This record gives sequence, C-alpha cells and structure tokens, in this order.
Amino acid sequence: MSQSSRRFAERRVVPGEELAVIEEFNPGPGTYVDEEHGVVRASVEGVAHYDLQARIVSVKPMKPLRVPRPGSSAIGLVTQVRHDIVLVELYGEVRLRPAPAWLYEYSGRFLGGIPVSNISEEYVKSPDDYYRPGDIVLVKVLNSRNPYHLSTVDPPYGVVYAECSRCGAILDYVNTRTMKCPRCGHVEKRKVSVLASSKVLRLALKRYLVSYYR
Repeated sequence: MSQSSRRFAERRVVPGEELAVIEEFNPGPGTYVDEEHGVVRASVEGVAHYDLQARIVSVKPMKPLRVPRPGSSAIGLVTQVRHDIVLVELYGEVRLRPAPAWLYEYSGRFLGGIPVSNISEEYVKSPDDYYRPGDIVLVKVLNSRNPYHLSTVDPPYGVVYAECSRCGAILDYVNTRTMKCPRCGHVEKRKVSVLASSKVLRLALKRYLVSYYR
C-alpha cells in the first residue's frame, strides 16, 4: 500500500479530528469545514471514508446519528460575537411544547451562526447588545447542514442562561431585553428567551452542563 493510500484508508476518528485539507476533499456527511485552518474535520465519532474518485470525505457514525434538524429547537453556547453574526456551538435538542424539556445531546460537534437579521424582530445595530460569549441560548435551526443557519427572532428563542459580567452570578430574567444580577444588582441587555425563567429548563441545562464539563 502506497503512502497516499495509507493516508486515506478508513480509520476510526473522533469529533474535531482533521481529515483532509479542503483543496483535497470536499466535506461529506459527518464532517464540517474548519475555514480558519482550511481543513475538513470530523463532526461525529465514527469511521472516516475517503471517496478518491468523487474527492469527498465522510464519517460513518458509530452510534445512531443525532444532528440538528430544520425547524427544531436547540441549545447552544455563544462562542463569538461579530459585527454581522453570532457564532454558536450547538449542544443538543429541546422540546418547547407542551412544556420545555431537554430531549437529547447531539452526536458530535456542530456549529451555527445567527446573522444580525435573524437576532430579533427589532433593528439590531450592535449584536453585543443582545448576546455575549458564554451565554447559553435557545435557537431555531433553519437548515440541515453544518455549519447551521440559526434564528432567535421568535419570542421562545434567545438567552436562557447568562452570567453577570461584574460578579459572575447567574442573571435573572426581567423581560425579553433585560437580565439582572441577584447578587450585585447589575442590569445587562440581552435578547432573552421568554423561557429563561423556566425552572424545568434551567434545571435540565444545569445537569447537562455539569456532565458536559466533568
């Protein structure tokens, strides 16, 4: 077997693992493009497969694949706020009706973005008046491919969990544009989900975050 053949032989991979440079292979199912580094990475744990004729790399998942679905509601972490988009790492899916509830964790690492036009019904001049890195947000998924297009325009969507920028305490819901720190009284602007005050959803998120960072 040649060195090139060994390089592109099927192998087990984990989420985030580099599979190929984008000049060599296009991303297939179970992968995503890391544009910053110009490479295709695995988005799920599984077996990497290289189609040398079509020049597509894909990953067959080891477990049933749970991915964001168009129209579904997802929980994610705001990782970066830019002038034109809010970047979100998606964790898992939630159910909004008949009552908010955590459903399941996604099979791998999925990324998404909330364009300025999809943040709120009102005119958005500065996205950092609505979201900040570290916020946990409830978003609506608009498409079926990673990185995902997201929206928080509708009332159920927005921040559900955020920390005070002064003392680090968890902010309380005041209204859909305001959160307040119960410890120091500091008030901060956000695009707040109307479900941010849901004790059921907050408890589910707390349990998940504890297990995620353990």
